[in-house]
Amino acid sequence: MELIGRILRQFAKLRFKQLNLATIKDIPTKQFNKIIEELIDSGWKKIYVYNGFDAWIDYGKVKLKRQGIVLTFEWDNWTEGSIEGPHDVIEALGNERGYEVTHEWRWSEYDDN
Repeated sequence: MELIGRILRQFAKLRFKQLNLATIKDIPTKQFNKIIEELIDSGWKKIYVYNGFDAWIDYGKVKLKRQGIVLTFEWDNWTEGSIEGPHDVIEALGNERGYEVTHEWRWSEYDDN
């Protein structure tokens, strides 16, 4: 089972690089929610909202879409918010709001490989 998990994580990392994605991590919850609201107000549409039994208690996820571009917002109660999407869009969002942008998958730092 561990091998399957490692293979899936490596696939996710490869996908991230191949699609030229970027991430903003460790966004405080209040600011994270504000960014989502502001983007929706500016024309982004919600296309997915995680609604599992632990939604917004331990974990939450929202996907927004505009003009064919999808941004994935993930939140958990340990690292708070992150935003993943195309490199250029995430870079612009990070620059305008003063957040550091990384070119790694959100969960990469938790791998021991």
